Amino acid sequence: MTRPDSDTETAPAGASGGTQSLERALALLRAVAAHGAEGARLADLMGDTALSKATAHRLLTALARERFIDQDPRSRRYHLGPELDSLGRIAAARHRSEGENDTLAPGPATVQPTAFLRPDYQGEAIPLADLLCDRHARADGARAALLHESVAGQTTELSFARLARDSARFAAVLRGLGVGRGDRVAVLLPKGAELLIAALAIWRLGGVYMPLFTTYSAAAVAYRLADSEARAIVTTGFLRRKIPRDNSRPVVMVEGDEAFGPGADAVPFWSALHESAPLPDIARYADRDAFALIYTSEAEPKPLGVSLPVMALAGIEQYMRIGLDLRDDDIYWNMADPGWAYGAYYGLVGPLLLGRTTIFCDGPYDVRQGYRMLTKFGVTNLTCAPSQIRAWHSADPEGGPHKLALRILSVVGEPLPPELIGWANRVVSVPLLDQYGQRETGIFMMNRYDPGHADRTADSSLGRPLPGFRVVILDPQGREAPVGGAGEIAIDVESSPLFWFDAYANDPGRTAARFRHGRRYYLTGDWAFLDGDGNIHFRGRASDAIVMQQAD
Repeated sequence: MTRPDSDTETAPAGASGGTQSLERALALLRAVAAHGAEGARLADLMGDTALSKATAHRLLTALARERFIDQDPRSRRYHLGPELDSLGRIAAARHRSEGENDTLAPGPATVQPTAFLRPDYQGEAIPLADLLCDRHARADGARAALLHESVAGQTTELSFARLARDSARFAAVLRGLGVGRGDRVAVLLPKGAELLIAALAIWRLGGVYMPLFTTYSAAAVAYRLADSEARAIVTTGFLRRKIPRDNSRPVVMVEGDEAFGPGADAVPFWSALHESAPLPDIARYADRDAFALIYTSEAEPKPLGVSLPVMALAGIEQYMRIGLDLRDDDIYWNMADPGWAYGAYYGLVGPLLLGRTTIFCDGPYDVRQGYRMLTKFGVTNLTCAPSQIRAWHSADPEGGPHKLALRILSVVGEPLPPELIGWANRVVSVPLLDQYGQRETGIFMMNRYDPGHADRTADSSLGRPLPGFRVVILDPQGREAPVGGAGEIAIDVESSPLFWFDAYANDPGRTAARFRHGRRYYLTGDWAFLDGDGNIHFRGRASDAIVMQQAD
């Protein structure tokens, strides 16, 4: 949560701490702009805004981290940063467009610009480990990167500073096992500190993090290890039983449950980590380099490998900030397992990218355990699967969870039926976000249902595209269908700057099916129609559709 300032500035009556900080940040930006090309000294800004040195410095640091402010390293003067330039261009284009077309209503399928196509996620030398960890450790090393809750209710914390140190040491361990740039490392671990440390260590080496869902069968694990040509495996003694007996790859095993399987030939995770000197350097990625590899469901006849490129960080950040409405003072809990795409994208990478705390809870989902987590941590922003909403509804259909701090609730995995939307609005009494996406795209469409708007509960639409995506309906001939016309949901790649999928790692034929009308359109395999207000209504799933699953 945000911390109150220790100085004496006061906010307007009724202003919250978040509003107060925002107003101060805006005042600093205006003060920097007023000093023009010469730039402003810290003393100038303190005088212009009546902020204390500590408060002004804290806000300037945050603005610089987000590229709204630049500080000249020689003169120490502050200038407006490049992010304001990009935002200004977007605003200018919008206002020019409005001025030139005052009488024209915007078309329902036009793409909206996004402010998250930042230079940080573009180019040939992106320091991924710095973006996901080290910069947060420098800014506030004590902030929790992870809160881990055991089934028994015990909580352990991993700070960003500790994550930076331990992942640098574990990177040295993996390098000693031959892991290098572009190598895939299989991570078969339960939710816990070791998972975060292993992922960051892989990214320090320029490798590819490949999560394996812990309930996979031994055959499913064997297939993914062979298909991905994984260079090494990180697991536990208990889960090592799923690894083929003829495995020749190096295995790192977390100590503690050796009784469940042989471990004499494995490298001990914590012992090796503490015996290693931290790796001083971090690898650089190009924007189209993969940094994660997520396989489709075990139920697939041939599971497909979806490579997540660094450029996808732009869409992940946008979804976290705009799609989920994640605010600075939110306590965020994504209940999805990080072995699935949604959990990996928005429960692991997303919080690390934003410097937010990840919450992991052991064990299968249980309603009582869920209530305990929500109340214990004061969760305000929750993402869960439809099955978990159904469990809530079945356990207490009229009373619902009590004494919750929830501000917003998001559901992803399948379209919600109207009765569950109505129940969530009526009983939980917070806005409900119903979302749509796939492993290959991330979330790109959503619908919002607010309490008190019962007329919207029967909408049954997937909603509208997020900024940065143009979504259309294609008829069987690959032509864009008119309003009311049914067809397949598709993304107009040329007009969707946040679209990142290029090809499956292991199946050119299935890749071609996704682009069977040419590379202009990515086909989702889902059928729908577009209404006159720009909403897309789901009507069914084609046999080859691949949804963005959450673990139940």
